[in-house]
Amino acid sequence: MNRIIITKLILQGTAYKRTLRFKDGLNIISGDKTSGKSLVLSLIDYCLGKSKKIDLNVQKQLDKYCDQIFLEIQVNKETVTLNRLLKQKQGKISIYYCGFNDLEGYTPKTVELKEVLHFLMRKLNINEYKLIKHKKHSTKQELEKISFRDIFRYSYIHQHELGTHDFLENKSTFKRYKNPYAFELMFNLVEADKDHLQEQLVKVRNEIEDTNKEITGLKSYLKDKDAEDFNELSSKATRFKNEIEQRKLEKKSIIENSKANSNNENKMYIRLKKDLTEIANQIFDLQKQKNELQNSVRAKRLLIEEYNLEKEEINATLEVNYKLAISEQNIECPLCNSTVANQIQEITKDSVTPEKTLLKIKKEINNKINLVNNLISGDNKDIEDIDIKIEKLEKKQEILNRAITEFAKSTDVPFLSQLDSINSIINKLTKNQEIVKECIRIHRKIDEKCKLIDDLNKEVKRLEKDIAALKVSRDVRKQIFNFLNTEYKGFMKRLKYDINNETYVDSESYIPYHEGASVYEHESGGLLECMQLSYLAAILSSKKEGYAVGHPGFLMLDTLSKYLGTIQVESIEQAEIKEEERINDPEVYEEIYKILIELSNKYQIIIVDNTPPEKVSGYTNYTFFSGEKGLINININEFKEED
Repeated sequence: MNRIIITKLILQGTAYKRTLRFKDGLNIISGDKTSGKSLVLSLIDYCLGKSKKIDLNVQKQLDKYCDQIFLEIQVNKETVTLNRLLKQKQGKISIYYCGFNDLEGYTPKTVELKEVLHFLMRKLNINEYKLIKHKKHSTKQELEKISFRDIFRYSYIHQHELGTHDFLENKSTFKRYKNPYAFELMFNLVEADKDHLQEQLVKVRNEIEDTNKEITGLKSYLKDKDAEDFNELSSKATRFKNEIEQRKLEKKSIIENSKANSNNENKMYIRLKKDLTEIANQIFDLQKQKNELQNSVRAKRLLIEEYNLEKEEINATLEVNYKLAISEQNIECPLCNSTVANQIQEITKDSVTPEKTLLKIKKEINNKINLVNNLISGDNKDIEDIDIKIEKLEKKQEILNRAITEFAKSTDVPFLSQLDSINSIINKLTKNQEIVKECIRIHRKIDEKCKLIDDLNKEVKRLEKDIAALKVSRDVRKQIFNFLNTEYKGFMKRLKYDINNETYVDSESYIPYHEGASVYEHESGGLLECMQLSYLAAILSSKKEGYAVGHPGFLMLDTLSKYLGTIQVESIEQAEIKEEERINDPEVYEEIYKILIELSNKYQIIIVDNTPPEKVSGYTNYTFFSGEKGLINININEFKEED
């Protein structure tokens, strides 16, 4: 069963860090108003690709102490960490194929928001669906995707949606019309176009081929570096780390001894040594950049060779097609020698299609070759710039070396030779360690590519299955809605509502009804909340039965007690809610939590509530207070704890 589990949310700034941990099951966040409890869900939403930025003019504490957010999730038992900045480049998210604690050893993939949504859909093995719609202020049409964000509306219910007519963001015209299609996508009710599916299938298979080529290139690089054994590299990295630490301790001891012996080193000499060290580090960094660019150029040239081979094969095929022109031949009757009408012309008309396809593919290959050549030119230009910088630094290094030689002749520095020796060893070990780390990162990049191929192969199987069974059978559709209605009615009955034939999930609009009126027609906030929760619970239950396969498999509900009259009125917003809209029965409130606890045996549920019932106190992960003891609490700072 494909589903997402939130494991960690990390808020981090230059001097502040706080980690919130979540378990698989029911998680409750309680606390005062304006304590930041709803912000937790907003930040999770933000890391999962929400286009709207976090308003830091409102979230002043977050603005003051935090620059970025990390979200560690599990998707089908694979751990992934998403990283998004708060103050700049908010339109990009970095994807790490590892847990938060292992980030140092991995290279992130930084992508646009739409690519993150595609990544999540692929991980959940859900096909993105395209709609035809009219462009804004135009009669022209365009394609729009039903993406992860549309499905996610069935997972995250904001406090201003729960118990209101804005359920599933119904008040937004641009989102409301996509909800039925998102529902169909979740329940695999979309009757896709065969040509579109085949086009996707070709695209996915080509991506598998390209990824395999990338893996081959990376493995070739590791072979050249004699770094194919990951365990050996890991052992080397640990050995280098331990040896560097040991040398640093020796250096510290020498410096302390030098101070005890009042060793006064010439200030100018020290400054020269410092400048030389900085120059050496700069040259090392530039050489590293140059090596990376050279490796990139080599990989791109290999790619061009592959493209040229493909082009040669296409040219050969086209040449054969041009020479074999049967439609132009005259046919004579063997009995009377008269010319017979050539009926083969009609048959061969279709042969134009593969010819056009080959020409189109050839054009695409030429475009790819031009693109890669341009990239190589850019890399070579960067290499030239780096060479110029290195040359300038080496000249400066030569001048400083001559100067320091003169100073050393007349400077009494008894501990300098030892420090120089240790610094030289540390620098050499650090360089070797960095080379090993880079090879380890490449090994992990290969693992990442292999996982991508696994995901792509799953997508191929799903697309092949969809092509084989394009038409959704009426029996399957009937089974889905029979199950949904049974579950929906059952949950409504548990919340003390009378059920009859007018309480159901509509099979056309896909929205819940009670007593013949939809969730967008009833006025009572308490009733609306119960209808919405019963509907979401029914969808989640159907995932377990193999129906709602496209649902992300977790729920986030914000301010569950908003329409529950059993709690103390804590805000102006709650005070404005009419008494008749509230649920005043404490048994109903507790029954809601019983339902959520039952669902949490199979799925993760995160609840934000002001004062949850005492019976569920064991599920409360965090309690926030207004002021300094809220979500941003400077007394809970992991950077200070690490120091």
